[in-house]
Amino acid sequence: MATVDDIEVFCRVHLSEAESERLVGWLAWRTGRNQALAGAGEPLERLRHVLTFWLDDRQRGQLLDWLQRRRRSGEPLVPK
Repeated sequence: MATVDDIEVFCRVHLSEAESERLVGWLAWRTGRNQALAGAGEPLERLRHVLTFWLDDRQRGQLLDWLQRRRRSGEPLVPK
């Protein structure tokens, strides 16, 4: 099971600030939420909010698995 901290560390290492912000937007779209509800902080703070309050344990695990698979295959980590 992936924790919020596991995903945040992965994103700090592998995503730029702009990619982190795009991931917040993509997760908002996937969860049917307004991106503005993630707060007004820095991208990683907004991402942490999304991971904590919008996703359950199963979804967090799926997200980290998916990000890791994309990294291994050389795909962009955040869909455009």
